[in-house]
Amino acid sequence: MISIRQKLSSTLLLGTAFALSFAAPNYALAQTSEDSATAETDKTGVTETPTIVIEAEQQLESATSPVNGFVATQSGTATKTSTPLAETPRSISVVGATEIEARQAQTIMEALKYSAGVQPDQFGYDTRYDWFKVRGFAQQDVGLYRDGLQLRSSGYASFRQEAYGAERVELLRGPTSVMYGQNSPGGLINVVTKRPHEDMVNEIALEAGSFDHKQGAFDVGGQLVEDGSVLYRLTGLVQDSGTQTNMVDDDRIYIAPSLKWENDDTSLTILTHYQEDTTGSANNWLPAVGTISAAPNGYIPVDVFTGEPAFEGYKRVQTSFGYELSHDFTNDVTFRQNARYAFVDVDYKTVYGSGWADVNAGTLKRSLLRTDQNAHAITIDNQLETQFDTGNVQHTLLTGLDYQHYLYDRYAAYGTGPNLDIYNPSYGGAIGALTTWYDDDITLRQLGLYAQDQIDFDENWTLTLGGRQDWSDEKKQDNNNSGAKSSTNDHAFSGQAGLVYKTDFGLVPYISYSESFTPVASQGSQNFEPETGQQMEVGAKYEPHGFDGLLSVALFDLRRQNVTTEDPDDANLKVQTGEVRSRGFELEGTFEPIEGLVTKAAYSFNDVEITKNNDGNQGKTPTGVPEHTASLWADYTLQSGTMKGLGFNAGARYLGSQYGDSSNSFKVPATTLFDAGIHYEIDGYLLGLNATNLMDERWVSTCSGANACYYGQGRTVLATVKYRW
Repeated sequence: MISIRQKLSSTLLLGTAFALSFAAPNYALAQTSEDSATAETDKTGVTETPTIVIEAEQQLESATSPVNGFVATQSGTATKTSTPLAETPRSISVVGATEIEARQAQTIMEALKYSAGVQPDQFGYDTRYDWFKVRGFAQQDVGLYRDGLQLRSSGYASFRQEAYGAERVELLRGPTSVMYGQNSPGGLINVVTKRPHEDMVNEIALEAGSFDHKQGAFDVGGQLVEDGSVLYRLTGLVQDSGTQTNMVDDDRIYIAPSLKWENDDTSLTILTHYQEDTTGSANNWLPAVGTISAAPNGYIPVDVFTGEPAFEGYKRVQTSFGYELSHDFTNDVTFRQNARYAFVDVDYKTVYGSGWADVNAGTLKRSLLRTDQNAHAITIDNQLETQFDTGNVQHTLLTGLDYQHYLYDRYAAYGTGPNLDIYNPSYGGAIGALTTWYDDDITLRQLGLYAQDQIDFDENWTLTLGGRQDWSDEKKQDNNNSGAKSSTNDHAFSGQAGLVYKTDFGLVPYISYSESFTPVASQGSQNFEPETGQQMEVGAKYEPHGFDGLLSVALFDLRRQNVTTEDPDDANLKVQTGEVRSRGFELEGTFEPIEGLVTKAAYSFNDVEITKNNDGNQGKTPTGVPEHTASLWADYTLQSGTMKGLGFNAGARYLGSQYGDSSNSFKVPATTLFDAGIHYEIDGYLLGLNATNLMDERWVSTCSGANACYYGQGRTVLATVKYRW
């Protein structure tokens, strides 16, 4: 029997193909009478029809609008105000939809692969989650945001963002608690989703590529009423694909309707989405011997499936409904309210590797996991922005009150699976009994009151001061036989400060200080204080005169404190005397020096060390943190001649060596990967062909122990055809 999902997928794919096939002829017919008057006949009698050119008036960029080209100039992620990127005293990267399209990035993590300070391949090639580290700290549980509101994960109840639905992806490095409340110190990723705007260009697209990948997508919008006060947008995608791992698919349905109404002083934007993912465990857990170094029978194949077909499947359904309201009381006083309800449900079962049973025989031990989890999230952020002067000093004062409420229903069980000959796999082994790992309900709540003042004085100086008080609580009920309940209540104050100097030639040096806090879950009868983070950052940004570009450099010293570690007097207890230090240097630049050419370069040096610890790892480096990463990417499009619209791009990514276990006993070797693409735009059509990991390098992205190493993405080729009008 064909499922409803299969019917919907087939209908959307066929519908997109049908529309794409007939769009050009219908458009040409519609233009016949208009163009016939201007068509010219040459001396041979051949009629030449003028080229159809799609033009859209370039609008001034805002914090939520499309990026004009590749170089962003505005961002609201760091300050929640319309502050130019060059004048923001924090390290930020912005990747717009144009760049995502140019590289045909399939995920938010792929979109950030050419940005400094982030490691998006934390657990290798994975179709389930957005795993990432920023400045050496894992951020995926609390560091993922959609339209400025957090999408917090717990256990396997995890949201994932769709790259095609993103207008811009913004990476803010360093502590962020003053603006956003509880968060780990590394930073956050904020995905600004596509929403209605004037002069929007519509598109439909088809995509095909490696591993039997097929995808249809559309992005349409416009005016609902004649005066343009009500705009709509509808973005959708259906994907039917395999993966580089045998027997694991990667299928998706995504639909995101949005609506905007505005008049002279009020604006209301409604943002919704539905997403359904059907996939599995594409990132196998593999031993270091066999991936980092050769086993007696050679290296483990990249495409091997270590699970059991009868006990494998990952199904996620997520949805959200929210709005962004803005009202100008006067030219200097604006109220904003952003709110959202989000839901995610994950049903997952898998068999995964857990180390060699017999390395000489090539047999792998395996374990079982079964989980069913869901989460409800309500978030609301109220902001009042006031602009006023005190003498010759201008103030932009932002005060805010935000609230978050999460409900998690979590169940997970584990067991032991049959061994597998990993070089000659045969499936169908008996699945053992499962033991409950946890079965609980968790309620998380956070209330925050914050204020930020951006003070402009002496024409060239801007001082930013901010502070926040948070109150949070966590209630947990164990649904096992014990029925145990626990409750943790925390409160914390966070502060930040920044100072920039704006020169007349585009250079803006800055210095900043920022803090973070993260509540720590209780363990048994032990309750803990929140973890804290403090960062000092010194940097500079440069906007060249004469062409679009932005160069950023930053030096930082970041400390994560109150980390739980073993109690030296009782091995069964924990104390909060641990500390991790991250310090380093980052450089990132994006330039469009001449029309048609864009270049992007990034380099990161990150020295991370466990500076205080009672578990024997003091002085060591946490796993999965390369000291050096670098990347270079460029795209050039011909601007004239018979091949006008033809473009090429190429990039290289270097990932330095990193330790593969907590004792630093072995390293994951460094690797260099190459990407390339070609594209051609003519008469409303865009044709593209991109290859990721062009040389098909076999590489290990990270290891989190001797029995847990993860292959990175192999060569992936994607072809796209889009039609725009």
